[in-house]
Amino acid sequence: MSIVLGVLVVFLWHSPLVEATGVPKLVGFLVFRGVEAALVWGGAWLCVRGWNGGPDPAEG
Repeated sequence: MSIVLGVLVVFLWHSPLVEATGVPKLVGFLVFRGVEAALVWGGAWLCVRGWNGGPDPAEG
């Protein structure tokens, strides 16, 4: 659930977050979009790992 909330925060409030940090827009765009991609990638990886039965490899 925290992964979904993290993606929503970064995606929906991208512009206010960039303005609040005071960094140049290009840097803010790259950093926050990178964080968003990492959250989505990590969340997908955790879902697939859970779907496949957890940390132990499946037999067969």
